[in-house]
Amino acid sequence: MGAINTAAYLASIRSKMDAQQQVVALLESELQKSILGDSSTKISDLTGLGGSIEEIYSDAGLIDSSGNGVGQGWLDAINSANDGTDGNGGFPASQAIDQDFLRQMLYQARALLGELRIEEQAWNGEVNSEKTLRKEVNDFAKV
Repeated sequence: MGAINTAAYLASIRSKMDAQQQVVALLESELQKSILGDSSTKISDLTGLGGSIEEIYSDAGLIDSSGNGVGQGWLDAINSANDGTDGNGGFPASQAIDQDFLRQMLYQARALLGELRIEEQAWNGEVNSEKTLRKEVNDFAKV
C-alpha cells in the first residue's frame, strides 16, 4: 500500500470546499428571493436547483455517477420536496419554496463547509510537517 500524497489530498479537500461554497451561495440566493417574495420560485423549480447542486457536487467529487457521497442527502431532500414524497403529503408544484426548507438546507450546507474546513486544517498540518521533515532530511544529508 502506497503512501498518501498529502498535498494532493489537501488540494482535493480545497476543491470540495470551493464546491460547497458555491452551494451555500446558491442556497443563500434562493433564500433571499424567497424572503423578498419572489413568487416565481416554486417547488417545481427545485429540479433546477437540485440539478445545479448535483452538477457542482459531481464536478468536485462529492458524489459519484451512481449517486454515492456527501452530496446525495441534499439531492434526496430536494427531490422528495419536488416530487411530493416529503412524508407530509407532499407539496404542490406551484407552492412557493418554504423558507424553513431553504434555511435548513443552508444550515446543512454551512455545517458541511465547517467540517471540510476542519479537515483542511488537519491535512494542512500534515503537509507542513512533511515539508519540515523533508527540510530536516535535506539539511542532515548536507552535513
